[in-house]
Amino acid sequence: MLCYILYMKDMGEVLEKELIDNLLNKSEEAFLMAIEIYNKPTINYRLEGFTFFICNAWELLLKAKILNDGNSIYFFDKPDRTISLSNCIKNIFTNDKDPVRKNLEIMLGLRNTATHFIIKEMDSVYLPFMQANVLNYSQKLFTFFNRDITEKINSSFLTLVINSEEMSEEDILSKYGKNIFNKYNKMKIDAQTIIQNNQNEKLAIRIDLNLKIVKNREDAQILFGIANDGEENVRIIKELKDTNLTHCYNQKRVREIVSSNLKRKGINIKISQYDLKIICDKFDLKSNEKYFYKHTLTNSWGCSQHLVDFVTELILKDNNIICELKEEYKQKKI
Repeated sequence: MLCYILYMKDMGEVLEKELIDNLLNKSEEAFLMAIEIYNKPTINYRLEGFTFFICNAWELLLKAKILNDGNSIYFFDKPDRTISLSNCIKNIFTNDKDPVRKNLEIMLGLRNTATHFIIKEMDSVYLPFMQANVLNYSQKLFTFFNRDITEKINSSFLTLVINSEEMSEEDILSKYGKNIFNKYNKMKIDAQTIIQNNQNEKLAIRIDLNLKIVKNREDAQILFGIANDGEENVRIIKELKDTNLTHCYNQKRVREIVSSNLKRKGINIKISQYDLKIICDKFDLKSNEKYFYKHTLTNSWGCSQHLVDFVTELILKDNNIICELKEEYKQKKI
């Protein structure tokens, strides 16, 4: 009898492991579908499709985590029904101020909204949240189950691409009418308020630069003057670049992502600011706008996904590259 009980227990554990693996495989598939749909320029249903699949990916991932922790994914009073994504979020992320949880709840709300109200102009409003969500998923998948999504998709493809031109509020009002415009405008204001009040890249990834003229010189962060006899009255801007999309990371975030990427490959190196500096100096990366963008007004640097990929690949090819560069730097100082 004891052997039979032990056998049944082992069988139960095997079946549960198979269920967890199945949930994770489907979760990864849903995640890849979300990325593929959003980054396909010919699809008009991009935002809706992304939110449906990314929420599905998270729900499957979190249910796998709950099972792996030895808990049930079924309602207590309805054992034939599994719990919702909202329940999963609260179960795993118990701190309601956790930026990952807040981001997920925003995406869940967007998914629910997408069933009855989405216009393509909302892409730019929610892109900061969606980009953060993609990176959060990748990191949690590895943290929870040591599974590296970049084995199935190159890390450069984790950057979402927006392909719609931003319309003015007047154009949106004219195109959709007052009722839809009011809904859109409220969602836009709410999203902007959340970003402004929560400066955390696990919640939303973006860079904002706001200027205003102040009377008191002491209150100013940037000083400028008007030259009546200036030789050049107008400077033509040939190309507009949205650095929220192209250079969406600060250097600290780059170091965190690179360290996380390396850990997935079995390399436990925590990249310091000095490490990043000597790599950038060696390969003159800051002079290349592919990797860095200098915000001259704020004297700060924006970093691109290309920089993350470059540093990650560099260290993967040679695990000792940082030590070698440090030694090279020391020799130059002697």
